Amino acid sequence: MFRMPKRISIVPTLLAALFTVSFTADVTANAQHILTPAQARGKRILLVVGEPEAGQANDDALVKKHFEEEGYIVTMAGEDDPATKPSGQDLIVLSSTADPRVIADRYADIAIPVFTWNTVDYPDMKMTGPERHVDFETIDKAQDFARSFSMLYGYFPNATDPIVKDFGGKTQLFGTLYLLPQNFGWGKPAAGADIIVNTEGDPTHAGVFTYERGGTMYNGFVAPARRVGFYIQDATFHYLTAVYGPAAKDADMADWWVGLKLFDASIRWALTPPPDPAPYDPAATKAALAKMAHGKKVLFVRRLDTPEGEESDDHIVQHLKEVGFIVKEVDQDEPQTAADGEDFILISATNSKYKTTNKYRDAKIPLMCLEGLMADTLKMAGRRRYIDYGEHGELTESIDPQEAYLEIVNSSHPMAAGLKNGYVKFIKDADVLKWATPPPSAIIIATLPNSMHERAIFGFEKGAAMADEFVAPARRTMFPVDNPAFDDLTEAGHTLFDAAVLWTISPPAK
Repeated sequence: MFRMPKRISIVPTLLAALFTVSFTADVTANAQHILTPAQARGKRILLVVGEPEAGQANDDALVKKHFEEEGYIVTMAGEDDPATKPSGQDLIVLSSTADPRVIADRYADIAIPVFTWNTVDYPDMKMTGPERHVDFETIDKAQDFARSFSMLYGYFPNATDPIVKDFGGKTQLFGTLYLLPQNFGWGKPAAGADIIVNTEGDPTHAGVFTYERGGTMYNGFVAPARRVGFYIQDATFHYLTAVYGPAAKDADMADWWVGLKLFDASIRWALTPPPDPAPYDPAATKAALAKMAHGKKVLFVRRLDTPEGEESDDHIVQHLKEVGFIVKEVDQDEPQTAADGEDFILISATNSKYKTTNKYRDAKIPLMCLEGLMADTLKMAGRRRYIDYGEHGELTESIDPQEAYLEIVNSSHPMAAGLKNGYVKFIKDADVLKWATPPPSAIIIATLPNSMHERAIFGFEKGAAMADEFVAPARRTMFPVDNPAFDDLTEAGHTLFDAAVLWTISPPAK
């Protein structure tokens, strides 16, 4: 069915366009098409390796051979070579054979993409925190035989990710390495990362993860170019799964043995020029929203006759109409059939989770929720209150102080509205802000300051696996505007609101 060789030998400016008259659906979809193998041929790779110890095998020569068979121009570098050597290269690849104490942070600041399986160097590269076994880990089959089996299986949490889409991967388990326990590495990246593969049944143990250029890495470090962490170690490249012959015609087998395809697609993603975010421009964001919203029907679900937030809800409706939506307002008690024939659902924070129940979760139209406490019912997060979701600053229910700021961690995404990474004043006066910790398929835009796991603005692409393996029937977005807070939004807060609505109602990425 499949063969296991001893050695594998065949082993647009987005946001700028968003704000122009020529705005198209593809722009807000933030579609990312990575370089094809033909387009990647001729790219220059610097492969940084260490000196092999006597009697210890490694796959550096095989990796070099594979790159050359793919058409790349490979230059070898040693762990002692200076950081000037990458000049003129398109990609730096760091092997785990290079001594992490020697290379340290030499390549952290370099404005060239870096692809690395040097797990112990993740902290110096600012890709994870510094604590071994907590922020990153290398599993040695001789020391931890049982756990070494776990890396035979990885999990794709998001089939809509451009790397996974490139080879047709699915949201499911797949075979990472052939059927022998192997050494592997994982990292727990910062909120600005995309987790492509998680391991050991832990959504935070990333076997493969990426940072977009401009994304917030560990401790507020901003990625100067694309970064990729990958799970292989010194001598495991040749164990990457691939399927040949009759097995390739079996859909399940072909979907399972994709380790080598994942490696190749991740390399090409790193080599692909990233999108250039447009500058922050509130008027242009609102104009782009008006263009997309014109004539669309929105269902605004609210608590009618509420003692708190009624005026704010009225102003949300006024704003929606102003940008061109046709608005239908319904009370939280109305049945889900109220959404029939609508184009977009917006759920107010004035709703009671216990009155709204599980409604609208299955709706096949885009949905944006302003009530963070509904994250679990909408499958945006798990079910444990104050672990998977909660309220930051609620006087009787939170140990955290009230807050006025958010921290942008993904400035390259359209929902960031051109705001740079870092703190942005979201509401005029400190108040309650809701948060959730979504699964790794979520697109994280902003977190609460000093609380990396408390994600404030995030979204799910159509088809992404949400909590409890629920597949998003359309785009889903969480945005923290608690009860009367819409009227307290700063200019940046309003712009983030418009950008979030715009992304949510735009056609999904193809």
